[in-house]
Amino acid sequence: MRTAVVGTIGIAVLALTASAASAVGENTSEAAGVICGTDGTSGLTVGTARTRDCAAALQVASAYTRTWNSGGGDATVRAAGSVWSCGERQGPLNPYQECVETGGAGRRVTLTS
Repeated sequence: MRTAVVGTIGIAVLALTASAASAVGENTSEAAGVICGTDGTSGLTVGTARTRDCAAALQVASAYTRTWNSGGGDATVRAAGSVWSCGERQGPLNPYQECVETGGAGRRVTLTS
């Protein structure tokens, strides 16, 4: 009886852990990529598709969140040697902020809470 209870609890914990792990990417329209850190101004989590883009992602997030103090909303920012188009997007669960590199490289930076 004791083994059955422990086994049932273990299965429940595993199911909850799997649900939480899959929910990480549900806030954005794309699959979760790499979490690069936290934006110092907004406190939002900064993410991108590849680890090698993290330095640029943090620069873009910083440039974008600085624009919020002067009106917020959609903005075009220059950061990390490129021009980025940024704004709020509606995810399946919650809105999030996203910046897309306009030069055609397809890089994206997300800011989520």
